[in-house]
Amino acid sequence: MTNSAGWVQPRENSIEAITYGMQVSDGVEFDLRLTEDDRLVLHHDSKTEFGDYPESMKMDELPDYVETLDELLEDKNFIKRWTEEGAFSCIELKPPHPSSGKAGGWIGGKSRELHMIKMIQKLEESLESLNLGESSTIIYSFEPKLISAAKKIGSEYKFSIIRPYIRQWGTWQTQRIAAIPSFLSNSLPRLIDKQRREGSPMLPCSMQYLKGIESRVNFGMTVGLRGKKLERLNKYRRGYPIYVWPCQSIDERLLLDAGLTGITDHLSPELVTLDTGHARWTKPSTQPLTDKKRQELDNAPEIEHKDLVSEFSKEIAPWHELSNKERIDFLTNWSKKWEWERSIETIMKETSDTNMPWEVSRIIGHRGTGKTHSK
Repeated sequence: MTNSAGWVQPRENSIEAITYGMQVSDGVEFDLRLTEDDRLVLHHDSKTEFGDYPESMKMDELPDYVETLDELLEDKNFIKRWTEEGAFSCIELKPPHPSSGKAGGWIGGKSRELHMIKMIQKLEESLESLNLGESSTIIYSFEPKLISAAKKIGSEYKFSIIRPYIRQWGTWQTQRIAAIPSFLSNSLPRLIDKQRREGSPMLPCSMQYLKGIESRVNFGMTVGLRGKKLERLNKYRRGYPIYVWPCQSIDERLLLDAGLTGITDHLSPELVTLDTGHARWTKPSTQPLTDKKRQELDNAPEIEHKDLVSEFSKEIAPWHELSNKERIDFLTNWSKKWEWERSIETIMKETSDTNMPWEVSRIIGHRGTGKTHSK
């Protein structure tokens, strides 16, 4: 996609998109599928653009646009941000379409778990040589068997289920209809409780839990991004991380002000002013702004946003260059503002110049720099 200024958005889940997203935000989200010959490939949809199931094909049979995880891990710019500068990766493991005949087809619960086990093991093999921070990575999926699969092999990585459960076939409309029971039976606080019990360090969830009719009709405590609903949310979650998608321009600042993380489809360098009128800052954790600098951005007229953001990008010290005292000051301020449950002493034990604690609020690039086509 090309905008008026000439920026070409890279193809979703491409190495170019993922590496670019990692450079301009706090981290990225990308999708993995397992091919017939056990290669992990960067691909979201259940079929290729030619109508084939990736899980039923060998790597050399897939279209040229499909790249592998191992090729991504050879990109030094991507790896440096992930291992040395505190950036975060959300890795989604995609289950095969039931009609592919893989993972038990339409009825194979046990086979789906075995498929997840194989994907986790392959991922661990690929990441083994990297010096990843304790809280630098989440592995998640819509597949409910993910957690049991991870426990069976004793994986040391952190895992989470994406809520609500959305089946991986059909149109977006039918997927959304099928997800309604999940919305009705689960308020966001109830989902937080589920995630805590499962041992997940964070909750990836739909914006519909915080905004729109679904957020008002489910059973349990009503929460949101403004006023009393936001107060209830932060008192209940006590710093528990929530990653929200889709993060639209109109909602991005609300999410960050609430101490949440937004997964965005919009990382064009030309988007320097949000729909709310705020100057946009896409590295709230890996290049954090002091309250004074944030206020300076907020008070700037729109015509100055581009130049000021560019100036700040060069002037503001990134997380990995801050002193220990400066990092403690940021964490203490955030902890008080959003009522984090864990003590600063505990948080600092997993914090370093290359690793940030789970609680921090981030902007994450969806599929690298955003979706580029629909199913």
